[in-house]
Amino acid sequence: MSDQEDREPDPREEDGDAFPGVDELLASFLSEGSLLPVLIVALGSGGAFGAALLILTIVDRNPFAGVALLLVAGMTVDVSLRARREEGFRNIKKFVGLLWASSLAFSALALWTGIAFR
Repeated sequence: MSDQEDREPDPREEDGDAFPGVDELLASFLSEGSLLPVLIVALGSGGAFGAALLILTIVDRNPFAGVALLLVAGMTVDVSLRARREEGFRNIKKFVGLLWASSLAFSALALWTGIAFR
C-alpha cells in the first residue's frame, strides 16, 4: 500500500475549507471585479519597483540594479516555462506579464516627464 492509500482524508478538503494555492488566489483577483482596486494597487507598487530597476539600470547604469533586473528577468522566464508545462501557473504568468507592462509604462512616464534624469 502506498502512503496516499494509508492516509486519512483531510476534512478541510471535503468541506472545501482547504487554503487555495497562489494561482487560485490570483485567479480570484483577475476575475472578480470587487478585487480590482487591490489588483491595481499591487500592479502599481510592483510596477513602480520594476520601473525603478529599469531606470537605474538603463539611465544611471547602476550595476547592482542591473543584477537585480537580471534576477527578476530570470524568475519571469522560469514562471513562463513552468506555465507552459503545468496548468497551475497560468494566472501567475498573467500577473507577472501585467507587472512587466506596468513597469514599462511607469518607466516611459518617468522618461517622458523627466523624472528619471533628476
